[in-house]
Amino acid sequence: MAMGRAEWGRLTSAWPGEAADFTPELARHLELLDRDLGLGLSQPDTEVPAAGGRRIDILASGIDGSHYVIENQYGRADHDHLTRGLAYAVSAEAAGLIVVAEEHRDEFREVAHYLNDLAARAGKGIKVWLVEAKAIRVDDSAWAPVFEVVAEPSKFVQEVAGRVAGYERRVGLDEVLSAFPGERRAAAVALVDAWKARNLPVPAAIIRGGTPLLSFGARGPSSSGWRTVFTAFADGRIYVSFSAFSGKNSGYPIPVLASDDFIEAVSKRLALTKGYSAVDWLTPERVPLLLDFADTVVSAYQAALPEILSE
Repeated sequence: MAMGRAEWGRLTSAWPGEAADFTPELARHLELLDRDLGLGLSQPDTEVPAAGGRRIDILASGIDGSHYVIENQYGRADHDHLTRGLAYAVSAEAAGLIVVAEEHRDEFREVAHYLNDLAARAGKGIKVWLVEAKAIRVDDSAWAPVFEVVAEPSKFVQEVAGRVAGYERRVGLDEVLSAFPGERRAAAVALVDAWKARNLPVPAAIIRGGTPLLSFGARGPSSSGWRTVFTAFADGRIYVSFSAFSGKNSGYPIPVLASDDFIEAVSKRLALTKGYSAVDWLTPERVPLLLDFADTVVSAYQAALPEILSE
C-alpha cells in the first residue's frame, strides 16, 4: 500500500484570511476543536456584535447551554486578543473563553492558569482555554487543522471528563421526573403522557453532566432510525437542535425543518435563543404549544423516511 507524505503548514497556508476563511470554517466544523475540549460545543454564531463596535469571532453553546467565546488569531497571540476576549466573555455572560492561536506566550499561559484557579476557588468566573493550532495535509489532500490545548482549567477538566463518561447515562423515567419541581413536573408528566398517547417511544431519561433531562424522539431518517424532536431540562428549559434538522449529526437533512422561515417562526413562538428557551419556560400552559411544534417535526420525519429509504 502506498504511503503519503505529511506536510505541516501555517494557518495562512490553508486558510488565507483569518476572518474570511478560518473563522467561518472553524464554526462549520466546531466538533474538530471540541474533540480536544470536550465541552459539547454547538450552535455557533460568527461575527457577533459586542460592546465598543467590536465583534466576537465565534459564540457557541456548551453541553449545558452555557455560552463560550472563541477568539482566533494568526501567529502569536497578543495582549489585545486576550484582554478583548475576556471583555467579550464578560459582556456575553459566557462560562469560558477559548483563544485559538498558532502560538501562546508563556506569560499568557500563566495568566490563564491564574484566572482558572480563581474561578475554581470562587466557584464562578470565566474559565480560559488556550489552544495552539496548525495545519496539516497529506500529499495534495485538503488541509486539516490540528489543535493542542496548552492551558485549561484543571478542576473543570475533571468535571467535564465525568460528564463525557456519563454523557448519555440512562436512568429511570421516575428518577428524572422527580427532579422536575412543582409545575415543571406537571408539565413534564403531561408531555410524557401525550407522547405515549401518540404511540411514540417513551422519552429517554438522561443524567447529562449532573443535569436531569428528557429527550423526546421519534422515528426518522438516521442511521439508528430515530431522531430527537426536542429536549426538556429539569430547570424548565427546552432545547431544539435546529442544526440537527439540517443533517449535522445524522447526515440526513429535513429541508422543511431547516428553512430560515421555519426556524424563525419556531424561535419566536417558543421564545428560543440559539435553540434554548429561558429557565422556567416549561409550564402546563405551554405544553400544547410545544406539542403542536413536536407534531410538525414528527410529521416531517415520517414524510422524509420513504424518500431517504428509496435512495
